Amino acid sequence: MKVNKEPPLEEFKFHYRFRGSVGASDKYFMAHDLNEASEMFEYACEKRNLDPQLTKIEKWNRWKRSWETIEHSPEFN
Repeated sequence: MKVNKEPPLEEFKFHYRFRGSVGASDKYFMAHDLNEASEMFEYACEKRNLDPQLTKIEKWNRWKRSWETIEHSPEFN
């Protein structure tokens, strides 16, 4: 019997700020891919009526033990 394995979860970090604010914030999500993590970020923002300006998305590279910047489309801004 063949078992279908899901892809492993990966950690994504969304770096954002609010218009007019001095500081920036981060939100972290465990997801299978960038699309899933982006949906989680959008849901979290909609739920709290937030309108953040996304500045950077990063993905944790567990082998290098460092964050890697991911190119994102302007629709996430």
